[in-house]
Amino acid sequence: MSVQKTPDRRGGVDDQRIHWEEDLKPFRRLPRQPRAYPEQRVPAIIPMAVSFALVGAACFLAASFVNQNRPALNFSAPTATIQIILPTPTEEIPPTATPYIAPTATPTPEPTPVTESRPGVIGVGVRVMIFGTGGNGLNFRREPSISAERIRSLPDGTIYEVVGGPQENGGFVWWQLRDPSDGTIGWGVQNYLQPVP
Repeated sequence: MSVQKTPDRRGGVDDQRIHWEEDLKPFRRLPRQPRAYPEQRVPAIIPMAVSFALVGAACFLAASFVNQNRPALNFSAPTATIQIILPTPTEEIPPTATPYIAPTATPTPEPTPVTESRPGVIGVGVRVMIFGTGGNGLNFRREPSISAERIRSLPDGTIYEVVGGPQENGGFVWWQLRDPSDGTIGWGVQNYLQPVP
């Protein structure tokens, strides 16, 4: 507050020279009063302690319920055992010589041709029908061998006359056949031949 002090006759301050309105303008509002906080009757630690106790009790009950309702687990870990096996000395047996026996050549018997015809049996003089080739036909060859020259293919259902055989070669039994239409003679495998009356 600016006050111009001018001495008056009585030796005091001249009130006419004081600008009260201008000088008191900053003090029109009262200063903020401090906020009065309500006093808490119950200390804060008591609700916190009650909350922790309730949460702990709930966790304990849940854990005990889970432990009672699950199968018992065996937590005993197996212990590793080390077993040392020492070799036992054995007596050495000297090798014994076994006599060598040379293989003897045994002649393979020649197949005897069947000269007489029996019903249902393939033989010389029997008529046979080609069957079971799956539509490919029977290979009619010059010699009784799968590597011999192929004359032609004999279709299923055709009938031929047996004029020779049997002969074994390459794991097959071969019969010599004659085509009655043109007289051609060749060999065929027995697996695809069926005797006919």
